[in-house]
Amino acid sequence: MADKIDNKLRKEIEAIIYKFFDKMDKSETNSEYYKNLFAKMSNDDFYKFASLDFPYRFHHKPWVVEPTMGDIKEALNFIGVPLMEKVSLPYIYKDENGVAVNSKEALVIYPPMKKMQQFITHKNSVAIDIDNRDMKNGQLSGADKGGKTTDRELESLGILGLDHCLEEFSGPKADSMESKSLMYNTISTTGQVSSKDIQTDNTDSLSRNLMSVYLMGANINSNIVNQDYMLPYTMKEKSRSIERI
Repeated sequence: MADKIDNKLRKEIEAIIYKFFDKMDKSETNSEYYKNLFAKMSNDDFYKFASLDFPYRFHHKPWVVEPTMGDIKEALNFIGVPLMEKVSLPYIYKDENGVAVNSKEALVIYPPMKKMQQFITHKNSVAIDIDNRDMKNGQLSGADKGGKTTDRELESLGILGLDHCLEEFSGPKADSMESKSLMYNTISTTGQVSSKDIQTDNTDSLSRNLMSVYLMGANINSNIVNQDYMLPYTMKEKSRSIERI
């Protein structure tokens, strides 16, 4: 990029930016954002902005701005950036000339993020048991305490339409103890398990029941586990009475 930008060069650069974002964002939300941003900049301000390491950010909005892999590939082809690349693997094999073997083409992404020191030193262990558990809220504790699934991670599963993964990670692999026991029994018996083999009851969740109790303590009725203003215990007793009749 030249040290100075005139109006002609700036228009050419802006046109490429807008066209790139429009190929990836069919709603044109991102290009409209940058048009409004650049309209307030002088040529010198635009040059300083474009000289930053990562000046452009794609603004994602669930159900509105959700590019498909086809959109992403089309945008990358427009600016000549390959989506798939071969990765050099010198630690696996080098020939007599020191040339490393290459992998098959793989998706390569450079995330401009720094690792937190806390993550490196304290959060990189993986629990191998789930024996120590707080039976009030369902969370693992002590030596079995591992990484947690965040709200954003669960939301991303829902946005991507991975409903079965969402049910699995928030059900039998979380604090649904009856479903977890059924899953283990099925694996022990058949050597495998499918989501169709496990049906999680609405009340089979320690954290869900805990939240329901907190809300009841605050005189707030909810349908987290309750139905028709009745607690799960009352519903079961009611069903037993109906069966006897």
